[in-house]
Amino acid sequence: MTSGPRLNLNLATRPLRNRRLYLAAVRTLSIAVIVLAALSAFVALKDGRTLSRLKTEVAENQRVQNEAGREVQRFKADIDRETKLSGSRIDLVNSIIQRKMFSWTGLFTDLEKCLPGPSYITSLLPSFTAESAVALQMRVTSRSLDDLMAFITALYHNGFTKVSEGGETRDEGGRVLSEITAIYERPL
Repeated sequence: MTSGPRLNLNLATRPLRNRRLYLAAVRTLSIAVIVLAALSAFVALKDGRTLSRLKTEVAENQRVQNEAGREVQRFKADIDRETKLSGSRIDLVNSIIQRKMFSWTGLFTDLEKCLPGPSYITSLLPSFTAESAVALQMRVTSRSLDDLMAFITALYHNGFTKVSEGGETRDEGGRVLSEITAIYERPL
């Protein structure tokens, strides 16, 4: 068998016209795929670098946060240790500061507001309590029992607590002498 020239039979009436359209479409799609692949590769490389930089920053931030947490724990332990060692000294200093800051003028003003006109305080013994309040023991001289009751009622209305009357006596002039105790909490 001899091979002769190969025959290329094309039975289409316009063969080149159909091929050009398909070739143009294939070339356009090929170029679009190549451009999209290049853009994808560029974005992947760019985002990969950004992602690695962000991972590095997150790791650094986590390390700093862990270090800060260890510092906080160390400071808390130091504070607890110092509080245990010097708790009584701190309480002593705080009580001294509270006594220095106490407003005696405010106490006497409140007592004066409560005291009826014909009554007066003959003795006053204040003492500080653990709750930063002042326990008062006072001896009051009043004209009558009504004045004494008005004084006790006014003490309650002006913020004094645990007001109690320890008994009353009369002096030679008929005035009522009574022992009163109360707690005065300083207003904030």
